[in-house]
Amino acid sequence: MYSRITIDEVEERDVDDERPTLRAIGYELRPEQMRPNVWEYEAGESNVSHRQDEQEELYVVLDGRFDVTIERDGEREVLELSRHDCLVVPPESWRQLEAREESTLLVVGSPNVKDDGIVDE
Repeated sequence: MYSRITIDEVEERDVDDERPTLRAIGYELRPEQMRPNVWEYEAGESNVSHRQDEQEELYVVLDGRFDVTIERDGEREVLELSRHDCLVVPPESWRQLEAREESTLLVVGSPNVKDDGIVDE
């Protein structure tokens, strides 16, 4: 029928003892076609540079500001995203986010593929 939860109801998870903090809303809601998560960043925190194998990703800034570095085919661009900005990144593009202040980000990957991320070594 449908699934419903508030972000605050979802327990924080540490991913490999690294920041940012993950709230795995997709794990709680169990959607079939997409993989949603909420990430909470402290000022200056960043994720690892990565791309996806299959997933296109939607980023929605719920609060705060980010610098997002995107690389594809040798071209590199840095975007600034702030509250309510939305960005879609195709799977083959490398991306890295850094919080300019305490920030919260909704990330939705589709299709719903587990362990789809490829990390830049």
